[in-house]
Amino acid sequence: MWEAASFSNSDWFRPKLAASATSRRGSTMSHEWDEFSKSIAEAVPRRESLRRLGVMVAGALLSPLLGMKSARASQRDPCKAFCRCRNKSQQNACLAACSACGKNTSRLCGTCGSYVCCAEPGPYEYGACVDGQCTYWCVDGAVDCGGFCTSLAEDPYNCGACGNACDASAPYCDGGACRCPGTVCDGVCVDVLSDRLNCGGCGQVCSVGFLCGGGVCFDPTSGPPSDW
Repeated sequence: MWEAASFSNSDWFRPKLAASATSRRGSTMSHEWDEFSKSIAEAVPRRESLRRLGVMVAGALLSPLLGMKSARASQRDPCKAFCRCRNKSQQNACLAACSACGKNTSRLCGTCGSYVCCAEPGPYEYGACVDGQCTYWCVDGAVDCGGFCTSLAEDPYNCGACGNACDASAPYCDGGACRCPGTVCDGVCVDVLSDRLNCGGCGQVCSVGFLCGGGVCFDPTSGPPSDW
């Protein structure tokens, strides 16, 4: 889990604009229409009436174009919006790091000239940018084993303790102990209900072309056993 709120870059959190461009244009258009309506009802000189009419018509024609410009601005590249480095080489490095992050700017860490894309945390880790460095730590209940966090209760390579790997006879880690949920045959944990080399018991090999189902060898062309 990436803790975006822990990032130290102050420019990652920008306040929203007080009012949208669309609402401001709508307000302006309403104002111009009101002014023109007044000029009809009031004794306004002809030249002033024509001026107000021109302003209203121009606003009606330009409003759709301004709306398209606003829509394009809202869809701008997040990397270009984030990277504001004055030096061209630093700007290009920032854009490259952002692209490496899949344009997820919350994972960018550093400053102009040193931005990097922080790797996604592991399943038992938290991650954040702390003082310009990608930093990771273990979730509650996990343990750091050689630089990565894991659960000693279910990791077969660190079962019960770091470095304690389960072998083939008990390859599953359950509650911090290596276990075999099936049968151990020649030092290997197998399922005698489906293993064609140990079908129904250790060393009971099914004939070539036959499969094992429910601990019984069967010909797949005839279908599985009726009691499978």
